[in-house]
Amino acid sequence: MSVSQSFIPKDGIAGLKENFRSDFIAGFLVFLLALPLSLGIAKASEFPPAMGVLTAMIGGIFVSFFAGSRLTIKGPAAGLITICAGCVTELGGGIEGWHLALGAIVVASWIQIVLGFLKAGSLSDFIPHSAVHGMLAAIGIIIFSKQIHILLGIDPATLKGLDPVGLLGRIPDSVMQANQPVALIGMASLIILFSMPKIRSDLLKKIPAPMLVLLLAIPASLIMDFKTTQPGHILVHIGDFWSSIGYNADFSAINSFVFWKYVFMFLVVGSLESILTVKAIDGLDPWKRQSDFNKDLTAVGAGNAISGLLGGLPMIAEVARSTANTRFGGRTAWANFFHGFFLLLAMLLIIPVIEMIPNAALAAMLIFVGYVLASPSLFYKTYKIGSEQLVIFLVTIAATIATDLLIGVASGILVKFFFHLVNGASLRGMFKARYALKENNDGYKLSIQDAAIFSNLMGFKKAFNQFKSGKKVELDFSRARLVDHSFMEFLKHFEEEYAHSGGTVIINGFDKFQPFSNHPLAGRKISKEYKPFIEDSVSVVRGPLIVNGFGRAQLMVLFGMLCTLPLLIVGMSKADQEIVQQDSAIPLEQVAHIEVLLLENRLALAATLVTPTPEIISHNVSQVEENIMEIEKTWNAYLANHLTPAERNLAEKFAYNRNRFVNEGLKPALAALRMEDVKEANSIVVKKVRPLYQPVGEDIHALVKLQQADFMKHHQKSKS
Repeated sequence: MSVSQSFIPKDGIAGLKENFRSDFIAGFLVFLLALPLSLGIAKASEFPPAMGVLTAMIGGIFVSFFAGSRLTIKGPAAGLITICAGCVTELGGGIEGWHLALGAIVVASWIQIVLGFLKAGSLSDFIPHSAVHGMLAAIGIIIFSKQIHILLGIDPATLKGLDPVGLLGRIPDSVMQANQPVALIGMASLIILFSMPKIRSDLLKKIPAPMLVLLLAIPASLIMDFKTTQPGHILVHIGDFWSSIGYNADFSAINSFVFWKYVFMFLVVGSLESILTVKAIDGLDPWKRQSDFNKDLTAVGAGNAISGLLGGLPMIAEVARSTANTRFGGRTAWANFFHGFFLLLAMLLIIPVIEMIPNAALAAMLIFVGYVLASPSLFYKTYKIGSEQLVIFLVTIAATIATDLLIGVASGILVKFFFHLVNGASLRGMFKARYALKENNDGYKLSIQDAAIFSNLMGFKKAFNQFKSGKKVELDFSRARLVDHSFMEFLKHFEEEYAHSGGTVIINGFDKFQPFSNHPLAGRKISKEYKPFIEDSVSVVRGPLIVNGFGRAQLMVLFGMLCTLPLLIVGMSKADQEIVQQDSAIPLEQVAHIEVLLLENRLALAATLVTPTPEIISHNVSQVEENIMEIEKTWNAYLANHLTPAERNLAEKFAYNRNRFVNEGLKPALAALRMEDVKEANSIVVKKVRPLYQPVGEDIHALVKLQQADFMKHHQKSKS
């Protein structure tokens, strides 16, 4: 086990006591974000708005006790809006369609639970990243096509039967017929949402942008008396929420094709989105804890079963709220619990206030979410990875908008297969991982053969899971024909994690490959002048999957936070300023960040020497130079903390060794690369960079270990 995993926030009751303040505050702030988004997502999904809140309540109060991830927030997601709305519509629409859609959700949840127990969490690897991003971008466009009319105050009943293309074509008419008071609130809400990320005020950053929208929209609707002067569709309608909760699922459509079509879509898209979110949030975890995807999938399935039976939407590990949770300081699954608990209080105490929210404000929030899913920068980033990735991305978007999500994703996968065949992948290597694995006293040598691509990645993972920590792993690609972007991304994460655990990863054979773009993680195929030799015997290894345990807990809850919202936000702002100075988690995060940047520099330098084209040299050298500056900045901030004598001595040793490493090794190597003298750069790496890095790596690793010990001591004292 790595040092970073030896000292982590505790789970269960011990974790509640240890991290109560952090998780309580994070849960409350996430609640402020989740309440309006849950209402908006449910309404856009053709569900009763309050059912979105019910889903998030179950995701927080129930699922948090069984989930396999600590920092993710469970609830309804914008990525499932088109599936939910399509299911309700195709199964009859209205109340009847809602009840039948719930039946499909429950059946999908049962299958989800079974897949979790069967350890099928890794099946997400089978969907190529470009198709996933294309699917999400298409969802963003579809969300915009529907919600722009709601933002302008148009009656949604007049939009029935229009597909996304038709809805986009109706925008000019909606602009001409806009309800001006409603549209004014909607546009003001959009301005707030798009402006907030650019505001640097620490106090305002503590308030989620959707809550600021409500602080504007609710008073505005009261001042303009929307309740009596506007049609009923302008304001949110909750009704008798508690009496509507009960056995709502209807399975009478189970014999129809439409029913099973949406069961499959709920299952695949929901599971995929949820697992990808868990993976992404693991990367943001300051303690680098590894989640159990299978356990999390089972827990989400159980939550979906309860939610579907009672009337709620399907839930996933939702990326925006989960990211906010890490930013707000959440440390354990209790943050997710508190977010659900505050939603429960809201539905007990403030339903009359919720019914003052204009639907235009919720539409603005969803349009912003749609923009994030389909932002122009995403198109550019996809193109930078490779033109073939952009084609898959665009095909998935076009097919999804023209048909549905299922056909859209399938189209993206088929295009991906076509590119792989054209680029040299064999049919027998398309789904079977072909490799030769040898183990000796020093470590392992894995020789990759044929193709290493998304569709056989699960097979390769079984080999990688056999590598014990602290060993030397040599990966030989000289016998491979094709390595795609999905595998390159997996390889990058593996190299970082394995190096962090004390091991060494050596990659050989990429000098014979031609990358599809200058991006470090671009797919690549064997150059025409090389012909890989394929061995006949292939050793297949099956390794165990990581499993994390969980425990059950009970807790006492606090009342009255909703009544003290302004004071709480101001109080947290002042308290957080003290935390920045005093909380021992800050220096831990700083040295861990430096360790990651050092590893990134080594990876970038190695990648440059493997494929030393002018474009890659320019890009990677610039990246390393930026990382050097970022390390310097972070290091100076770390030195500003209160350090013990032991920490100070180790810091001085690291600073001395790093100064030698940068000035005598790294910078001369970069200068040689700038001059395109690859031979000289390689010589400097062998003679200077590698030997000088060894004490640097040992020192930063020791600093991380020391800060973790100090962090645990600090929290043990706070408990007593």
